[in-house]
Amino acid sequence: MRKIRRRAFIKMSATPEAFLALRSHFVRSHALLCISHWILGIGDRHLSNFMVNMETGGMIGIDFGHAFGTATQFLPVPELMPFRLTRQIINLMLPLKETGLFDSVMVHALRAYRANPDLLISTMDVFVKEPSLDWKIFEAKQLKKGGDWVKGINISSEDWYPAQKVNCAKRKLAGANPAAIMCEELGLGHAKCNAYKKFCDVAKGDKTNNVRAREPDDGLSEEKQTNTEKRLGIFWEFFFSFDIPLTRIVIYTVSHKQKTPE
Repeated sequence: MRKIRRRAFIKMSATPEAFLALRSHFVRSHALLCISHWILGIGDRHLSNFMVNMETGGMIGIDFGHAFGTATQFLPVPELMPFRLTRQIINLMLPLKETGLFDSVMVHALRAYRANPDLLISTMDVFVKEPSLDWKIFEAKQLKKGGDWVKGINISSEDWYPAQKVNCAKRKLAGANPAAIMCEELGLGHAKCNAYKKFCDVAKGDKTNNVRAREPDDGLSEEKQTNTEKRLGIFWEFFFSFDIPLTRIVIYTVSHKQKTPE
């Protein structure tokens, strides 16, 4: 099953050169989507939310209902992966896998975003001045869930929720550790959940086996940020036999075990 996507691209190609061109465009566009979606906290990236151009191999994303970390914060079983990097995608990128073109495009894209953060942040400030109805609904949900985060926020301010989300994007553009950001988002929506600590343990990893656990919470270079993201994505890649979001199933198992009497 790992070779389905690769075989599809081969069938789309009239020549070996055409295959390389289609694959190159796919990898470049997917890498750019991954880093962009991470900055904006876009989740729920299942197969139906990606579209591939059959002529160019380029990929685009659709359906941004879960943005700014809401898939991690509000879904009953939170998403613990920064972007989609499954076995089928990695198999298409052989022999270099994620260490070749994919890695290079992610680093250069993040460097471009971080070199000109005002362009993106000024666009996001629209949500602070004129929050959408969805944001007001999520704001109410976050207040209802409660948690320690309330101590550091002036919830009497009308724009505290959108300002919180924009600040998270600013931190990403300033070099924040993706694992640390994910744990903070978990704390905003799952702090009272029995499995909260387990969720954070999975996101952080351990210093012996996981690179992301040995990095500081802030001040990372573009290369270290993307490497930390990829480690999170590749960790989940081992749980994917098919191109479906089994992450939630795995985490549900962890959550369920927490509630089972010994």
